[in-house]
Amino acid sequence: MTAVQINDLLDRGWWIQVSPLANAGSGWICGVYKKGKKTGNWVTESSRQFKTPSECYHWANLKIKYEEL
Repeated sequence: MTAVQINDLLDRGWWIQVSPLANAGSGWICGVYKKGKKTGNWVTESSRQFKTPSECYHWANLKIKYEEL
């Protein structure tokens, strides 16, 4: 993701976290976080496991678009 894309997500109150799973070759975990309006705390909206980081970002961006509708 570019700096512009990251700043856009943050401005809209979203964050995407992608991390490798502990066992080699077991995939990646993706979390979609939403910033609370009252507290400012980050809350996990959804998470899911994928084979590649690009699959994570693709799913997360679709999830955010759906949530914003």
